[in-house]
Amino acid sequence: MQSLREAPITNKRVLLRVDFNVPLEDNKIADNFRMRKSLPTIEYLLRNRAKVIIITHLGKPDGQIIPQLSTIPLAQELAKLLKRKVYATDHVIHKMIPEKIQQMKFGEVLVLGNLRWHPEEELNSEVFARDLASYGDVYINDAFGVSHRAHASVDAITKYLPSYAGYLLEAEVTTLSLLLKDPVKPLVLIMGGAKIKDKTGLIDNLAERADKILVGGAIGNTFLAASGVEVSESLYEPEMIDKCQVILQKYAQKILLPLDSIKEERPNGKFSILDIGLKTIEAFRQEILKANTVFWNGNMGYSEKKPYDDGTRNIAQAMIDNHGTTVVSGGDTVGFVDSNNLISGINFISTGGGATLEFLAGLKLPGIEALNRSQ
Repeated sequence: MQSLREAPITNKRVLLRVDFNVPLEDNKIADNFRMRKSLPTIEYLLRNRAKVIIITHLGKPDGQIIPQLSTIPLAQELAKLLKRKVYATDHVIHKMIPEKIQQMKFGEVLVLGNLRWHPEEELNSEVFARDLASYGDVYINDAFGVSHRAHASVDAITKYLPSYAGYLLEAEVTTLSLLLKDPVKPLVLIMGGAKIKDKTGLIDNLAERADKILVGGAIGNTFLAASGVEVSESLYEPEMIDKCQVILQKYAQKILLPLDSIKEERPNGKFSILDIGLKTIEAFRQEILKANTVFWNGNMGYSEKKPYDDGTRNIAQAMIDNHGTTVVSGGDTVGFVDSNNLISGINFISTGGGATLEFLAGLKLPGIEALNRSQ
């Protein structure tokens, strides 16, 4: 995989794939974290006098034109972040785009329309990829978050342009590879969030290397149910109990389940577990502080609502207090630490959700494989 540092970009048209699929509220950007993470790549291209043509998707329009998923607001937000003018169009494939690029000066930015307004994008169409490639001299992939998708702007496009990894994608691969290949021990995995189904591959691949696996959130509820604990009306996955029992049996000495919980009482003696309790927070904190490498994916409870954010907040603080290597991934978890100003003390924040989980499960990502093939 060739790095951006090796790319011939000066006075070139650079087609830059980013992952600006940010959360929206009332048609406004609610969180620009992913955009901020690609700024080093964009600023490097601009310093080296490239014409930067940005391509991204937004939301899940399923090949339909949905005005609420226009990339124009992304261009406006990027202009604020870069403190410079950013041109924009809602078109992706159109005869006027080469004219716009021709009119651009070197060191300027153009954001194209939503890639997923075109069904050809998710079909990995080579014709669509070739049309996109005609806009550039060089292709840069800085979109780790979609590199587990064999889409035209990630995979097929590398057949038509010299292709390189942007700074963000390179940092993701380098950091996550260390977790896979040579983590400094002790290694602690923290698993939370809603679905164990999404993370069994990661657990299967990393559990042997891990010294402790701390489990909370709805995933913790499923493990508790698998171990015979009553979870009543708590969110959990009944269909995953057998798998969790296998994991518990195999890694009994490594897995630390919640010792207590914060519950919301329901009628007729029912209850719902909404956060880890104080004993669990302290037990988890001690394991985190002893570790030299910590990977965390998934919140510890219903952290969108107070007071059920305490568990997640305390885990984030323990990550900050740890003096080793700390890595956080997952949209909800990243959003939580970012919005609560807990991000600066953590070594690395991954922008990948599914991409991170698949990478750490040992799967080959199409976007990474495509860059390796294009060398």
